[in-house]
Amino acid sequence: MNNILALPRVMLGTWPTPLQPADQLSTQLGCQLWIKREDMTGLGGGGNKARKLEFQLGQAIKDGATHIITTGAIQSNHAQLTAAAARKLGLQPHLVLSGQPDNQRRGNLYLDHLMDSELTFVSPPAGRPPLEIINETMVQVAKTITNQGGTPCIIPEGGTDALGTIGYILAVQELVQQISSTQMDAKRILIAVATGTCGTHAGLIAGAIIIPNHFEILGVSVSGNTDIKKEKTARIASETLKLAGYEQTIDEGQVWIEDGFIGSRYADITEACRSAIHLTARSEGIFLDPVYTGKAMAALIHMGKHGQLSKYDAVIFIHTGGFPLLFNYDYAIV
Repeated sequence: MNNILALPRVMLGTWPTPLQPADQLSTQLGCQLWIKREDMTGLGGGGNKARKLEFQLGQAIKDGATHIITTGAIQSNHAQLTAAAARKLGLQPHLVLSGQPDNQRRGNLYLDHLMDSELTFVSPPAGRPPLEIINETMVQVAKTITNQGGTPCIIPEGGTDALGTIGYILAVQELVQQISSTQMDAKRILIAVATGTCGTHAGLIAGAIIIPNHFEILGVSVSGNTDIKKEKTARIASETLKLAGYEQTIDEGQVWIEDGFIGSRYADITEACRSAIHLTARSEGIFLDPVYTGKAMAALIHMGKHGQLSKYDAVIFIHTGGFPLLFNYDYAIV
């Protein structure tokens, strides 16, 4: 961990996040379920991105940044948390969001406005990769800021790079310590997390490789091509291990992704997701979102019903946040 300790870091969250038993859901799933409350990081609307931003903005502060630029969808959790982190550090957030907003400011977009984030909306044309257009726009925004005398820092989509993913090696260390202090007598533990831009999933894999544990890591995909996701997850995990000072590498065969719960496309709510949101709220008083955590929990519920969790002594669900999204999808969830 010496390399990690040498990296610039700012404290943005409250650690450790709680690890809570979910007794009512355990009955539903037929296994011992615990929920790691990454939605309770204490930054902005809460969520897993705070761990990544501690290292990315630590480097930005060291480099003298005045403006933080990042991207995501209109309702991006990552963009909202990046804006909150920037404001906490006295920096100006500039969000390049994919798509065009409607007349209502709801969910994360409302919070973006509340923090007075500078916003640029981009609708990528057909025929070119959307992220390519988005990245070009962020570079143009950075040039404008530089020309005006500022110092910009660009954070990639989802905060997904080796520097940010370092935060989830520390999360695994934190989780192992929490497990040892509970009454959890588990020799085989499944960790389940929603995977979008793959960084959190990659960090959990990297951490599980180097920290003694009994973990298997499941990523529940919320978008995109699974083969591409496996390659990206393995690559980011390997780059993160190298940055942390370890020689191990990850190959695609070590990446487990379940892609049967995406639905028609990213951010479209499914019936299984809606049901998982209802069940979790009514069983545990915990709120999931319709884009990420609802779909990840839907996968666990399906696995529980089909006896696929019986081989595990415990399941840990990583609640990555997304609470503000409920207020953009409320019409679709009730």
